Amino acid sequence: MNPGHFLNVALFWGWMVFPATVLAQSGAGAPTPPISTLIEQQNKGEWVFLQRCSVCHLPKMRKKPLPTFGPSLSGLLKNDKSPNKEKVVRLIILNGGPKMPGFQYGLEPKEIDDLIAYLKTL
Repeated sequence: MNPGHFLNVALFWGWMVFPATVLAQSGAGAPTPPISTLIEQQNKGEWVFLQRCSVCHLPKMRKKPLPTFGPSLSGLLKNDKSPNKEKVVRLIILNGGPKMPGFQYGLEPKEIDDLIAYLKTL
C-alpha cells in the first residue's frame, strides 16, 4: 500500500468521519445557518448587486466606509413610497449615467426587478 494513501485515509477518518459520528451520537446537530431576513427576490437582487454594482457602490458595512467610485446606495429606496424615484433608479440602471455603464443589455428585466427589491433593503 502507498504510504501517502494511508495518510490520506487516516486524515479523512480522523478529521471528517470521527467528529461527525461523535456529533450524531451525542444528539448535537450541525450549527444552523443564520436566518436571512430577505425574501427570495431580494436575495437574488443581492447577488446581482454583488456581481454588477458592488465594485463601485459598496454598501456601508463598516464603521469607516471604504472609498467608492460611485455614491453609496444605502437608503436610496428604503421606505420610499414614491413610484417616481423607483422609476428614475430603474432608468439609471438601464441607461447608465456620466460615469456609470448602462445595463440594458447586461441584465434581464427580472434581474433588474430583483435588484430594485434588494436596493429597498439597504
